[in-house]
Order: sequence, then structure tokens, then C-alpha cells
Amino acid sequence: MRTRTVVMALAIALMASSCAANRGDQLAGELSERLEGVDGIERVELDGNNVLPFAGDASGTIVLEDGISTARAAEIAAILEPYVSGESPDYALTLGIDGVDLQVSPSEERNASGLRLLDEVRQRTDLSSATIVYGAGSQACVVAAEAEASADPVTVYDGLVALRAATPGCERAGVRVTHGEDQSITDAADHWEHVDTLPEAVSMTEPLAGLREIRNRFDVVSYAIRPGALVLEMRRGKDVVAADELARKTPGQQVSVSGGKISAWSQDVPAAQLVLDLAALSSVGSVSSDDRGLQIDGVDLDDILAIYQQVAQDPEAAGISRILISGTAAGEKYQIAGPPDVVAERVAAAPRLAAYAPFALADDDLSVHVAVDEISDMVGVIKPLAGVGRLVTVRDDQGREVTFRSAGDEIEVSEGEQREEVRPLLDAIWRAWQG
Repeated sequence: MRTRTVVMALAIALMASSCAANRGDQLAGELSERLEGVDGIERVELDGNNVLPFAGDASGTIVLEDGISTARAAEIAAILEPYVSGESPDYALTLGIDGVDLQVSPSEERNASGLRLLDEVRQRTDLSSATIVYGAGSQACVVAAEAEASADPVTVYDGLVALRAATPGCERAGVRVTHGEDQSITDAADHWEHVDTLPEAVSMTEPLAGLREIRNRFDVVSYAIRPGALVLEMRRGKDVVAADELARKTPGQQVSVSGGKISAWSQDVPAAQLVLDLAALSSVGSVSSDDRGLQIDGVDLDDILAIYQQVAQDPEAAGISRILISGTAAGEKYQIAGPPDVVAERVAAAPRLAAYAPFALADDDLSVHVAVDEISDMVGVIKPLAGVGRLVTVRDDQGREVTFRSAGDEIEVSEGEQREEVRPLLDAIWRAWQG
């Protein structure tokens, strides 16, 4: 009886403390209750984050009524300030007003500055949404905005920069403007999500002037511009080189241009002219060159030898560290890759591997697909290519898959690969491998 009483008492105590166990939910509920009926609040969107039992926090947005005055918004921000204070605050809160979000700061001064900027931003008709974030430092802020579909993002960016520059408390600041998924401009590079690490505001006047000239002269599909770098996609491949030359008129600008069959091009990469020559071939789907080497895609296996020979004979090939050629073989995908001195052997073996597509022969890996009754023939093809130490993956037409390491006339199989359901495939490979 005594034991039962103790157990019941513990159960009652746990039930009574269940809310405290889900601390994040409790925090969200407490603040929602506090804000209930507050004039000017349209709705409260709070979620609890229950990190561990009896540990958690809450975050969300307090959406204010459209057209609310800045003075009333400041009064509501003052209610929220104590909730976001402290070294490890229990809340991360945002005020939402007319499509513009402002991260609530524990500082009355920063909230006042942010609301002034918000008031200017929400009056713009060229934005569909915006977010204003202040860091721990009194002079650090970020404005991230999505431009309306009909707006020019460069013009939108210029307008937000002017607003930011006129706002006290934004001496160190960043602006980011996006326009759908295809266009973006930022002067804060990778810092905009980490406000406290923002550098001094960077002028984008010259890079944007270059971008405007490119847009005026060519059909630009997409662009992403940030300090020191510009990524462009052109509608026509023949515009790639000309757009690159224009973009490079701005000193210190890293440029990457794509278009047509060229998936990435820059005059600074190895084999730049070779990329252009390959893109002119009807047998190539796309081509690029970067610090990972030369990548050629969309090549039918029947054309792989001719493509490789053109690469190997080109003087620029000496600067290439790795070659990757991929495409289809009888409707299935294949990939050949490796350093230039071994790719020739792999290209020569590709026609024999075609019967086991989809296949890949790249770096230290070899993978093939095989019918059960062709395992012996398949091993005869791949064993010389596997050499010693290569990782080999075989999939059969019954959905089984095994991975092993080649070791001369033996194969090394980990215990995890010796599963009962794949034993028939593994045993067949083992027998054929030993000859």
C-alpha cells in the first residue's frame, strides 16, 4: 500500500508539472495570453520550441493591424522588449506591419530606429515583403526585401540603400533584394543573417552600373551580384564571352557566366577556350570548367571517344586537373571521371561497360547494373578495371545491391554487406571473381 501511494503521488506531481516540462509551449501560451486584447494587434503567431524536458523557448510574429501608427507600434514593441532581453532570451519575436517584419530588440533605441525605417519601407509600392533585423551592436542592421514582380530589383535596391543611409543606427548595414528565384542583389555578402558581423556598408554603384549595361545589351535570364562577385545566366550562349568582358570592367570582380550549352564559364578558369569549342559541338549537351576540372555532360556513349580525343589534343588540356564526361548509354546514365592520365583508359573501357548501364567509373568507385544471368560476363569486364583497392557496387535486376573492395583475385566484403537477402548475388560475384 505504501509503494502504491508513493507511485500515485509521483504520477500526480508529474501531471501537475506537465506544462513546465513543455517549457517552450508554456512560454508561447503565457505571452499569447498577455497580448490578448491589446489594441492594435491583429493576431499572435507563436510557437514553442521544447528543446529538452523543462527547457525550451518560444518564437514567432506579432502581426499588427494594417495602417497602424508608428507611435502605437512603438508602444507594443515596448511591451515585448523585456521578453527578448537577457544573454539567453526566452523569446525571439518579430513585429509584422503591412508586409514588413521587424525583429524586436531589447533596446528601445534600436526598436525606435527600426520602426522609423519600417515606416519608410512599408510605404514603398515596389516591395512585396521585407524584413528588418538589428544586431547586438547599436549600429548594425539589415534590410532584406522581395521586389514586386513588375519592379526592377536594381532600382529597388538603390531606393532601400538611400533609406538605410538616412536611418540613424544603420551605419554598419546591409541590404539584400531578391526578385523571384532568379535575381538577387546584396551588399552584405554572407553577413546578412549574422548582423553583428556586418562590415561597413559597401558601395555597389560601379558593379550595378556594369550590370545595367549588360542587361541593356543582352538578354539576361538571371543574375546574382554581391561585393566582388557576379554570376550571370544569358539567354544565348553566343553572349557569354561578351557579357563576361563587360562585367570585368569593374576592378576586383569575380565573374561566372553561363548560357546555352555553357553551364559555367570564366576567362580565368583552365581551358576557357576549350569550353567554348566544346559548346559549339552538337554532340555535347553542356560543358563547364572550374577548379574541380572540366565537366562535359549530355554526351551519347557512341560519341565519347571523339569528344575525349578533342579534349586530349587541345593545348589547354595541360591545365586541367580532372575530366568528367557523362551522358546516356542506350537510354541509361553513365559517368566517366578521373585525372587526365587515367581517363583515357576509362573512356576506352566505356563501350564494354555499356551493357551494364547505368554505370559509373570515377575516381576510386566503380558501379554497374547487371542481369543475374550475366554476372560472370560482367565480372570479366570490370575485374581488370577494378585493379586493387577500388570500391565496387553491383546492382542486379532483382533490386539487390552489394558493395565490396577489389583485392586482386579476391574481394573484401564487410560484415554489414553480407546480409542474407543479398547472399545469392554476392556468392555469384565471388565465384566469378575467383575465376
